[in-house]
Amino acid sequence: MSVDRPRVRTWRRTLHALAPIGRARAVRLRADTGPLAPAVLRRPRQGQVGDCWVMAAMLAIHETAPERLRAMLEEDADGGVLVQLPTVAEPIRVERRYPVDEQGRWLHGRRDGANPGWVGALEKAIAQHVAGGYRFLQSGFGRFGLEVLTGQRVRSMLRLPSAQEIISWRGEHRAILASTHPFSPSVASPVGPLPRNHVFAVVGADPRSGHVHLRNPGRPGDVLVLDAVRFRRGFLSVDVSAPLR
Repeated sequence: MSVDRPRVRTWRRTLHALAPIGRARAVRLRADTGPLAPAVLRRPRQGQVGDCWVMAAMLAIHETAPERLRAMLEEDADGGVLVQLPTVAEPIRVERRYPVDEQGRWLHGRRDGANPGWVGALEKAIAQHVAGGYRFLQSGFGRFGLEVLTGQRVRSMLRLPSAQEIISWRGEHRAILASTHPFSPSVASPVGPLPRNHVFAVVGADPRSGHVHLRNPGRPGDVLVLDAVRFRRGFLSVDVSAPLR
């Protein structure tokens, strides 16, 4: 039976078109000798690459079916990692060496409060195989992130869901993303203006108040709670995966 997989080449063309133009700079690399994927997976945290569409997708899957993330990774005998993305036929081998600043601090995605680990390996595999480099991860759509990490078609909607719909989807073990728009900074939130053109993971909702619960991949340990009015004003669209369990 054939598998209806998303077209990786289409993502690559789109990402190259969206990527900022400029010369690539030489970067410092540091070996990651910390844990790859311990028994308890820390949440993924976005680094200085503008790839919220990838990191929010990781975060949404982590909140829904973290075992799927672990199943993509296998350490090899030489210290590298074999990453089996659902949309790619063969495993992608990545070296556990990642960009750092002059002080040796990690620049890209990592386990929240820790080393790059599984987050860095997945991000690097997507960068080098799907996008063609870290530079091309700078812009993208949340739907692409969910599709490359699940291998399944994702439903995108401009009509924002109610709290009850979100609760129903979460009960079906679906990963959910919500994307802001260029004017989102005009909408206040408990932690300040909403960032423009940013992707969040939707992790729940309150059936009584209608408030929506989100996690920002840049601050994954905090839950951002928005009332229905601010959610509608601050977000442009949502992406919903198929059931992941």
